[in-house]
Amino acid sequence: MIAARLARLSAVCALLLGASFAGAAPASAADGTCAEGAGVTVVVDFGDLGPQPLIRCAPGTPANGIAALQEAGIDVAGSQKYGLAVACRIDGKPGPDVESCAGMPSATAYWSYWHAAAGGKWESSQEGAQTSKPVAGGFEGWAFAKPKSANDLPAPPKVAPVRQTATAAPDVSQAGDITFPWGFVIGGVVILLLAGAGVFVASRRRRRGQ
Repeated sequence: MIAARLARLSAVCALLLGASFAGAAPASAADGTCAEGAGVTVVVDFGDLGPQPLIRCAPGTPANGIAALQEAGIDVAGSQKYGLAVACRIDGKPGPDVESCAGMPSATAYWSYWHAAAGGKWESSQEGAQTSKPVAGGFEGWAFAKPKSANDLPAPPKVAPVRQTATAAPDVSQAGDITFPWGFVIGGVVILLLAGAGVFVASRRRRRGQ
């Protein structure tokens, strides 16, 4: 009987311990620039299309500009005639009401392609994204251009090619900004339950020995 109760108690403790570890697990990586040496940062500025610019990290050194988009988890679609040699839609934009993607995009509504070193300045790419090789640790930029005429030069992404700094640790003096440590609390409960189980078993053994 005692062994059965102890087994049930151990199973409950194991579940609680698992829950405490799950509660303490770190969150998945958020969008943002790559850490130094971690990959190529991809910036997509939608311009008038909205929403806010995308900033994602493509790990390592992607083979080309299109691969950088894809490895950063950003969907890219080419034109029906030229395939991915021409980036027609990025993250589903622009929609078919703006561009059909049958051939070359309009000269007054298209994606412009840029490069930059970390902390440097955006420079317009001199070759297509399917043949351009991203620089290790650098930035790849895309900006949706809607010039008034085909002779107007496109503007670079509004997001500067600057690596984001690590988030500072929370100020412990501001209790409202600190997440309650449920994992540690549950872990403490597990320890107390295990200790209680040990005392219970020892007590029963002493009574039998008397």
